[in-house]
Amino acid sequence: MRIPFLDLYATNQRHERSFFRKLRILYQKSAFVGGPWLESFEREFAQSTGSPHCVAVSSGTTALHLSLIAAGVGTGDEVILPAFTFPGTGWGVVYQGAKPVFADVRLQDGCLDPDDVARKITRRTKAIIAVHLFGHPAQMDALKDIARKRRIALIEDAAQAHGGSYHGHALGSIGDFGCFSFYPTKNLGGLGDGGAILVKRKSFADRLRRLRDHGQQKRFFPEEIGYNARMDAMQALFLRLKLKSLLPENKRREEIALRYLKALENKPSVIPLTPVGDHSSQSAWHAFVVRAKQRPDFLRFLEAEGIGNQVYYPATLPSLKPFRTFAKGRYPVADELARSCVALPLHPGLKEAEIGKVVKALESFKSPRRK
Repeated sequence: MRIPFLDLYATNQRHERSFFRKLRILYQKSAFVGGPWLESFEREFAQSTGSPHCVAVSSGTTALHLSLIAAGVGTGDEVILPAFTFPGTGWGVVYQGAKPVFADVRLQDGCLDPDDVARKITRRTKAIIAVHLFGHPAQMDALKDIARKRRIALIEDAAQAHGGSYHGHALGSIGDFGCFSFYPTKNLGGLGDGGAILVKRKSFADRLRRLRDHGQQKRFFPEEIGYNARMDAMQALFLRLKLKSLLPENKRREEIALRYLKALENKPSVIPLTPVGDHSSQSAWHAFVVRAKQRPDFLRFLEAEGIGNQVYYPATLPSLKPFRTFAKGRYPVADELARSCVALPLHPGLKEAEIGKVVKALESFKSPRRK
């Protein structure tokens, strides 16, 4: 029995009948872009996070880009972001002609290191992007304090953090902008691309709605340069169905993660990335990622055991070709994570036998001795 890294059908199957029944109604009404399904999803997602406003857009990358525009980031500005994250976190910065300034991350959870952020602040800094990596909460109190003192925008990249919390507040609802992706692999995943932005101020929400729709508030009369960045109604329909089961499915993710953690308690060669914080914070457990001191050996072991895996992420952002011209300095923790990280299967569709097999394999793993 080979255990796939991710089984989207197993994850989505419970919503199948309801989705196709409702999709027929949407199809008959021809409400494909905007309309009641989109508006209902925006309202319900905002309510689930305690946020006043939600603006649905075409992708998580777009959410970050439009948030930077609304924050006033432009040519010559600087934006601080983690050196270890998915490349999409940095695209909006470059699109705006701004300079990405990379800060190192913390070894325990892979999230932005507030101390290094403070060292990277200059008079040109206009925003900080905090990534809740693998669903683990970034240290938002410290980052909010830095942003407030410097009067700069704090943007949350919550693409992997649906349903997570920090000190009782939903991830994505804490900063000035909270950006989500609904790519199919996410905790709240759609049937294609999709994203959303949470904001507290109505003026920001109004502008973001213009930006996503060709810059227009009144049809055919754009007020500024805009984008075709709307979410289609089919995605909104499916996401509304899945939103109802997000927290129970996150609980299932946590239960699986705790079993993996127990299996690795006495394995110094395989160290899990874990959330930092107390009981008032909650990881979304988007991914279960470990640092394997001898990654090639560990990967061979997983393949021999028939356990799917992914290397998240194989390179730091400063080392990637599009970002090298901006990379100055050293990022030792990010480099270490890029050398050692491996993600194991973690999704609510995992069967009990599959979980048991992963647990048994982790308990049996022994790192080969080096000559």
